[in-house]
Amino acid sequence: MAIQFYDKGELSSGFYGWRVAAMIRGKRYQKYFSLRRPSEAVPEALWHRYQETRAEYYETRWAMRAAAIKYLDFIRTEHPRVKPFRGVGFQGITLGIGTIGGNPAEQCYFQVNAPGNPMRIAITEQQTISRAWDRAVALWGEAFGIRQKDIDAKRQAPPTPEQFKRLRKHMNDEESASLGVGVLHHVYAEQRAEFERQKSRTRLKERPVDQDDLLDVHARLEREISEFMEKSGARA
Repeated sequence: MAIQFYDKGELSSGFYGWRVAAMIRGKRYQKYFSLRRPSEAVPEALWHRYQETRAEYYETRWAMRAAAIKYLDFIRTEHPRVKPFRGVGFQGITLGIGTIGGNPAEQCYFQVNAPGNPMRIAITEQQTISRAWDRAVALWGEAFGIRQKDIDAKRQAPPTPEQFKRLRKHMNDEESASLGVGVLHHVYAEQRAEFERQKSRTRLKERPVDQDDLLDVHARLEREISEFMEKSGARA
C-alpha cells in the first residue's frame, strides 16, 4: 500500500495531488486525486480536504482488502516453500518426524511454525494424534491471531495417520533417512483402538441368543411385574 503526494509543478504531466497504489495478489490498483478544482466556485481548502480524505479512504480500503486476502490465504493454502509431504492444507503447521529435545528416539509430531518460536507437539502413548492436533491448533491460533471459528474448523479435520506414513516413505526414499516402521506406532493407536471397538460391536451383534438366557430374562420380568402389582394393591 502506498499513498504519495505530488506538489504543483513536480510532475511533467501537470498533475498535482495524491496517488494511491496497491498490489493485491499480483494485480495493481491505483487512483489519482487531483487538486485541480472542478470549478472556481469550490473553495481551495475544501477541495484539498475532500481529495485528501478520498485518497486516505482508498488507501485504508485496499489495505484492509489485502489483509483479509492474506488471512484467508494463510488459513486455506499451504506455504509455497513448505517441504514435500509436510503440509496440512494451510499455513503455520507442518508435519514432522524426528527427535524432540533430549529424546534420542524419532517421533511423529506437529510443528507450529510461530515466528521465532517453533513448537513441536509429539504424538505419544499419552498424547494421541487427535490430542496432539488439538493442542497444535490451539497454539497455532494463539501464535497467529486466528479467529475462534477458524480454529474450531481446523480441529475437526486432523491429518490422517496415512499422511505420516507417506512422509516417512518420502524421507526414507528421498532424504536419506532411515526411519523404521515403529515410528508410526503411536500415530495409528487411535485407529487400532477404533478397529477393536468395531470388532467387539460386530461380535456382540453376531452372538447367538442362548435359550436359557431368554428364559432367565422372562422369569425375571414376570417376578418384577408381580412384585409391582402386589405393592400397588392391584393384585388380590
